[in-house]
Amino acid sequence: MTSRWTEIRQASALRHPGFRMLWTATLLSSTARWADLVVVGWLTLELTNSALMVGIVSGCKMAGYVFAPIMGVAADRLNRHMLLILASLVSGTIAVLMLTLLLTNEMTVGYLIALSLISSLTWALDHPTRQAFIPDLVGPKNLTNAIALNAIATETTVIIGPALGGLLIPIFGISGAYALIAVICIFDLLALLRLKKISPTPSDTSGAQTSEAAQQNISPLTSLLDGFKYAWGNQAVFMLLLIAFMLNFFVAPYRYSFLPLLAHYVLDTGATGYGLLTSMAGVGALVAGLWVVSLGNYSHRGRLVILGGLLWPIAIFVLALSSWFYLSLLIVFLAGIAQAISWTLIATLILSNTEPSMRGRIMGLRTGVVISLPFGNFLAGAIAENFGVTIAMAIYACCALALMLLIISRAPILRQLK
Repeated sequence: MTSRWTEIRQASALRHPGFRMLWTATLLSSTARWADLVVVGWLTLELTNSALMVGIVSGCKMAGYVFAPIMGVAADRLNRHMLLILASLVSGTIAVLMLTLLLTNEMTVGYLIALSLISSLTWALDHPTRQAFIPDLVGPKNLTNAIALNAIATETTVIIGPALGGLLIPIFGISGAYALIAVICIFDLLALLRLKKISPTPSDTSGAQTSEAAQQNISPLTSLLDGFKYAWGNQAVFMLLLIAFMLNFFVAPYRYSFLPLLAHYVLDTGATGYGLLTSMAGVGALVAGLWVVSLGNYSHRGRLVILGGLLWPIAIFVLALSSWFYLSLLIVFLAGIAQAISWTLIATLILSNTEPSMRGRIMGLRTGVVISLPFGNFLAGAIAENFGVTIAMAIYACCALALMLLIISRAPILRQLK
């Protein structure tokens, strides 16, 4: 036990000032984005009282991920720091516009969809760029540690951000929630601007400079196709991307399309209950994140991906059967643990099994597979609209479990990943 807490305290990559600032900015930006997604879901429900529209707007919020592979090419060819600043500026502007529309009572579903689509493009640019920026800021000795820490910061806030968003609604209302989200975006931008003053050592950036120079001699289309070919030829990376695609389609919608409906129609707890449900998922994610860091150089990470990929849909299936609020809180807590384990280790294993020169494009593909989430949200809303939220959740969970078992049986390499 002592050795595990030692692993947590060491966090050697955080000794690099540049990475430390990027890590802080990542915590801020990712928290703001996922909190925004939850608030948008509840806002849509208040404006339309339609399960289908909740799915549509949630889908628009992530539609830009279809362009993520192209954004990954940009991350391998352009100044990553400036790309991050651009994405942060746009995200902050959108948050301020949302707040303004709410305060002036001018908010409509049309505005909501338009701003959600624009916001989705910033997500698609930001995520692969941040991932590919890491090797520019740390030396080879601390790269694995930096990858794990960044994955934990990013993937844990996938749960903690929505938990914060759910709590903000009953405490501050929708407008107050967007005011705080806008403030978080401003702090993210300030952290990225501060990063400009921190120069990594030449040894930290020599590999990145060589990669960027090589990319300038290759056309963007060829560079994009090379990324697809690399992912197809790397069985470990391909199977991890496939699992991420499947989980995003069938399981992740529980957070954005199902929970608002469950709290409103089944548990009858309103915004307060919705906030508590998302908070419990956040607590589960925090526990799982600390545990993953404490594992250090654990040699069976692939098996943990399998475990998380199985437990997550099982938890959602049980949640579909629950009509008791406190039992639902416990189940969501367990789902948060499974989700955090899955996302953190998938991201870590993808990066650690990818050549440095391909990281921008591969993380672009990793971000791109999230395009399955908006389609999953849309279908989830449609099924819930016609058959009820509990039936929709059960169908999604059963499909995910069956597909996960099929992937495990066809890809024994997953058990060998370290």
